[in-house]
Amino acid sequence: MKKLVSLFIALALILSVSGAFAQGLTIGYSTKTITNDAFQLSLHDAVKAAVEANGDTFVAVLAESQTAVATQVSQIEDLINQGVDGLVLNPMDSNACIQVLEKAKAAGIPVVLVDQGVEAGHEDLYVTFISTDNLAGGTSAGVRMAEELKGEGNVIIVRGANGSQAGDDRADGFKAGIEGTGLVLINEQPGDWVVDKAMQVTENMIQANPDIDGIFCCSDNMLPGILQALKNNDLEGVTIISFDGSAAGVDMIKAGDVLGTVAQFPDKIGAWGVEYLMKAINGEAEGVESFIDAGTMIIDASNAG
Repeated sequence: MKKLVSLFIALALILSVSGAFAQGLTIGYSTKTITNDAFQLSLHDAVKAAVEANGDTFVAVLAESQTAVATQVSQIEDLINQGVDGLVLNPMDSNACIQVLEKAKAAGIPVVLVDQGVEAGHEDLYVTFISTDNLAGGTSAGVRMAEELKGEGNVIIVRGANGSQAGDDRADGFKAGIEGTGLVLINEQPGDWVVDKAMQVTENMIQANPDIDGIFCCSDNMLPGILQALKNNDLEGVTIISFDGSAAGVDMIKAGDVLGTVAQFPDKIGAWGVEYLMKAINGEAEGVESFIDAGTMIIDASNAG
């Protein structure tokens, strides 16, 4: 009899623990990929850590490509249909995700955007957008480029993927930073955030006009492709400023291949994303700003460590 009672007690404890977990929330996270992308991996891990620190369940869907927009939209729809309690979303395209954001709102699922946003005018579809001020970061890169080149020379931009708000803001910011200087933007092409494409478009721009003094790269991910293109075309002494502040980017600064990188803070973005999502779930998000800046800084040889 004692053994039977003990068995019932143990079973009751298991059911009690299972019930506690069942009462926890399920938080979805959608992004493009974390493969060969140190920033996105750090952001993913920060969101996961924050969700699990709350005792909730983390469910990630990865499009597994830097440009698989349709896949991301489909995956978000799946999360909505599964009935997640909240969603942290890093949109790949500023327009394509609007329709699924409307579906999430209709289903009563709060959404926080991180890293990349959506087109203006849709602020009612999400709690807040937490990111780097990419426009300001790009501007600081442009100002620094003008200083380094002493206000004269030809520059090019290796952009992100077409449709990416973050990439567009970085490129637009850089243009604003060199405006009114003697720098001339002679070309710009999308590198789609990947090495091979970045190498290809950089070579295209070099062949169109090899008189290049500076390059602004919209992500450290693409730097190896740019450096290879310069090597393939025997171009030396080109000043390169990038964006992300990744460990790989810092290593290239230490090696003397890159002047600087605009650092952003994925750990902060991820943690804040979950914090503000929980505020919304708990009915405490009233008055939250539509955009929260996680800050930037330029890393160069003086502070690369």
